[in-house]
Amino acid sequence: MKVFVHRVNRVLAGFSGWLMLAMMLLLVADFTGRKADMPLHGMAELSVFVMMIVIYLGFAHCEEHKEHVGLEIVLNFLRPKARNMLIAVSQFLAVGTIGLLFYAVTTDAWSSFQTKSAIEGTVELPIWPTKFVMVVGMVFFFLQGLLNLIEAIRRLRQDDQPNSE
Repeated sequence: MKVFVHRVNRVLAGFSGWLMLAMMLLLVADFTGRKADMPLHGMAELSVFVMMIVIYLGFAHCEEHKEHVGLEIVLNFLRPKARNMLIAVSQFLAVGTIGLLFYAVTTDAWSSFQTKSAIEGTVELPIWPTKFVMVVGMVFFFLQGLLNLIEAIRRLRQDDQPNSE
């Protein structure tokens, strides 16, 4: 499971990088079109959708490498057993928070699909496909959070084992 999630995280992170390039090209095309008095309708809105996809697909990769915000200064002053206990507790809280966020994003995506939500303007852009891609990102974010929690618990249990020396 860990290898599968790792591979998916790498693919999603790579895809996010390519989407960032696409978003920049969309914005350059929009800017150029506006300067040439031939605006491309819906480009700014489309780039916002791409940005949301990039963010949500990148969550799991960031979680895997523990690159989210953290207070390491507190951990640095603790002994190894207390440090591992605090990491396990914080990871448990993180998984709970990710689970709540996953639930909220999923219910919002489903509601958006049922109502066929769209951004109205010169070009009507449906919102629900973007929200379902966000759900995919949340699935792997949640799985990676669980894997990190299991790893934290494993380290905590190793601390409790008597040394075999």
